[in-house]
Amino acid sequence: MKRMVVAFLALGVAGAVVPAFAQQPPQPANLQLQVDKVSTDPAGAFINIRVKNVGTVAISQIDVGCQFLAKGKVIGTSSTTLFASVPGVTGIGQVRLMGATNATDARCGILKAS
Repeated sequence: MKRMVVAFLALGVAGAVVPAFAQQPPQPANLQLQVDKVSTDPAGAFINIRVKNVGTVAISQIDVGCQFLAKGKVIGTSSTTLFASVPGVTGIGQVRLMGATNATDARCGILKAS
């Protein structure tokens, strides 16, 4: 998992992830992702996320990645992992990008669920 996150972050910095998020990545049918608006504080930008398990099996971990944008341009990527999602439960987390105090928008998707 760490390799995938590192690769995702490296590609995001290089701008190669933009096409993948320009159109939302296919999401697992048993998971529903909801995201709030981007907020900023002196440390950077963050977005609150919620993932509901609408399936019938428990999922050990869910990786959610976001691209942060300022005036339509990608300024960075970040991700978070939610653990132990059981059917009918909504996991809550936050994706934060340090230093991105100028972020105005974000595009998020479920990177992996296992």
